Amino acid sequence: MVETTAHFQLARFSNQVDIEQLESASVDELHKLLEHAHSVMGKSSSVHTRVTVCTEDKNYDTLHALLTDYGYDLFARKYLYRKQLAEEQRLPFNYRWEAIGMGETNEKRFLEIWKSCMEQSANRASTRSIENQLDDVKGLLGEKWQTSCRIIFQGNIPIAMTIPHLEPGRDGEGRIYYIGTVSAARGKGLGQIVHAASLMMLKEMGAVIYEGSTHADNLPMQRVFEKNGCKVIRKIATYYKGL
Repeated sequence: MVETTAHFQLARFSNQVDIEQLESASVDELHKLLEHAHSVMGKSSSVHTRVTVCTEDKNYDTLHALLTDYGYDLFARKYLYRKQLAEEQRLPFNYRWEAIGMGETNEKRFLEIWKSCMEQSANRASTRSIENQLDDVKGLLGEKWQTSCRIIFQGNIPIAMTIPHLEPGRDGEGRIYYIGTVSAARGKGLGQIVHAASLMMLKEMGAVIYEGSTHADNLPMQRVFEKNGCKVIRKIATYYKGL
């Protein structure tokens, strides 16, 4: 279930309420959405809420104070990027990908690669387990979730993973739930290759525009976005409650 208010998007998944600021917003509007999230979480201990707000909003300090009053924790400050998809790069000939259910790639193997990609990442580590995050993917994408969960191979060696998908409730918008290279493969320029190929995957899924974010102190990923033609559109902060 996805709804759009005047300045926010509200999405409800099986175990998450997601509130995302789209435009300059009033405190009253966020207050009503937080009350809704509070009501939903009160009905199930397994549900958590994520709130994304723009740190450049003139009301940001007040929005931050409101979130704090409601018991939300600031997880990270990020840069939000956007790109109109056009002629995107495919994987080079010596690379290939497999989604869960293809070849020897199953859920267990995908989780192992995902965990390896998160080790020593420049992004702040989530407090939630990999299994919980995959449950979020299942709730977000529904019955076809396996198609988006992809391992990238160089020859027969797994070197990265990516989860490209169409964003529910946002016509033609593609996102990447998570992307990363295994720690042993970093420093070789593979991040740009995998990200570029993920943009191509999004285009093949039907996306016409891409939005993605990275943490404000993750300089390597910021360079990847820039090299692949993505532009910063705003600075944001994410907050969580119920984890």
